[in-house]
Amino acid sequence: MIDLSRTLVSAVIVALAAAPIAHAASAGATTSATIFKPMAVTAAAQMSFGRLQYNGKAGREVATVVLSAAAPATRTSADAQLLPNGGETPAVRNITGEPGRAYRVTVSPALASPGGLAVDDFRIWSANSGDITARSGMLGPSGTDTIRIGATLWVPRGTKNDVYTALPTINIAYE
Repeated sequence: MIDLSRTLVSAVIVALAAAPIAHAASAGATTSATIFKPMAVTAAAQMSFGRLQYNGKAGREVATVVLSAAAPATRTSADAQLLPNGGETPAVRNITGEPGRAYRVTVSPALASPGGLAVDDFRIWSANSGDITARSGMLGPSGTDTIRIGATLWVPRGTKNDVYTALPTINIAYE
């Protein structure tokens, strides 16, 4: 009986040891990676709404000044006084990277200086693609593009004569 027990135990051990080998499988796989040229962004101009004031006693409590994104820079307002020689310009960014690649621009609301006036309703214009406010831009065949970002400045009545600028956070990334 002892020999039969040893034989059974030995057979079970051999069977268990051989099971992974008997049920093992092999597979092959291939992988690939595409390496893109890194994107670089440089600031050519910061956003400036130029010189303005809103001293009117009548009219809306808050006026808006709209700074265009498309060239040439224009600004419009129904109530605020737009004064000359203020250096008004949209934010301008030069982008270089992988030719033909799509990119997306996001801009966060900001406050203008001086006075902490609200800046929002950003519009984005691309030299390659035109208005890209609600869509992607595309780097050209040489891997470049220039974007211009305009916005709306909210101007409360009583705003004094000054040059108003904003530094919104501008994120640009490949799609």
